[in-house]
Amino acid sequence: MDVEKVWQEAEWTSQARGIIQAIKKFPETTKIIVLLRHSHRDEPNELEEMYRLRLTTQGHEIAKKFGSLLPIKRHIHLFHSIVWRCQETAEDIAAGFSEVGGIPEIKGNLLVLHHAGAAPNFFINIFKKEPPIQFIYRWVVGYYSPELIMPFQEYCQKAADHIWNETKLAPEKSLNIYITHDLFILALRFGWFSLPPDNNWIPFLGGFAFGLDENKFKLYDNNRYYKLDPPYWWKISS
Repeated sequence: MDVEKVWQEAEWTSQARGIIQAIKKFPETTKIIVLLRHSHRDEPNELEEMYRLRLTTQGHEIAKKFGSLLPIKRHIHLFHSIVWRCQETAEDIAAGFSEVGGIPEIKGNLLVLHHAGAAPNFFINIFKKEPPIQFIYRWVVGYYSPELIMPFQEYCQKAADHIWNETKLAPEKSLNIYITHDLFILALRFGWFSLPPDNNWIPFLGGFAFGLDENKFKLYDNNRYYKLDPPYWWKISS
């Protein structure tokens, strides 16, 4: 496999390339948060197989490439969903960063990156009946019982608290990377920044990056930059 060719030319790596460039444009002392989908995997034959899927060889190599391009002066901290392909992505990014002289730290799995209080097999049963975008909108408006899944706003606030607390503990020049799944990236992008999901799905190693600049969020998402007020409930200084 020609890793450089896949990195430079594959459609699925376009967001990853953009995130690398965006990270370099943040002020050097800004603490950056990146929510990133895991790297390349095969498509499942059955939805029940989804949780067991691991990275492909391509997925491993491109995740290492991503890690090798991170700014060497940044303190890289990696968190991941408990699902194997997310942990593999974290390990590969760390390996790539180490190869160029960086000293990454894998912090381990974070519950909000793979769990929203859903009942067993909830997502499998839902996605057999409706597309993921329709599910997100129904989740937002409270269509589902709290016994089946945590209310949308509660989940977004809980995830914000966990992720922001880790950011406050991190040193200047930190880059905290949270490796999760497309569904959670779309949900948190909507719940935190009011950017609704659309038909442009999150590709492998896609996602968004943001940091705090003069009490506003500087956000990079899909080749666009935004400056946004945090939600009223976001605990900026506490």
